[in-house]
Amino acid sequence: MNKSLNIKYQGETYRDDRIFVMNLSHGKVEKKSETYTKFILVTFRNSIQLVATKQHYFDNKEDAEKYIKQVEHGTPLISQNGKRLPIPENVDKWEFWLDWLKKKKLHSAISGYQNLPYHNNSNGGEFGRDNYVTVLITEDNKTLVTEDMTKKKGQ
Repeated sequence: MNKSLNIKYQGETYRDDRIFVMNLSHGKVEKKSETYTKFILVTFRNSIQLVATKQHYFDNKEDAEKYIKQVEHGTPLISQNGKRLPIPENVDKWEFWLDWLKKKKLHSAISGYQNLPYHNNSNGGEFGRDNYVTVLITEDNKTLVTEDMTKKKGQ
């Protein structure tokens, strides 16, 4: 990711054409006094601030990847005025999406790429990072997402 690709759209500066991006990470969900180990898919507004907007939890990586393959190609795009990429009816939507990402030098959440704030990574993300995510659900069902970005895989 290159900071020079930043795009102004509806009063915000975005990191690339996608309005949202996702990171798939290991993590834990804490609700009341219970803690669950999960795969956590965090969706971020792809603005400079990279603000988490929602999260989904999965018992295994396969279920998380299956979900990503169902939804990621529907990501709204700035170039489409907030609509999804137009995909022809007779093609595999997932393969078409992956090809589009490759042409744009972007990455799917399945690829292992982690989108990161520029203050953590001047390129805006990297491979080989295994961010550990903690999701805390409060008594009033508000959610706090924190990421430990101190370790790379193998450290």
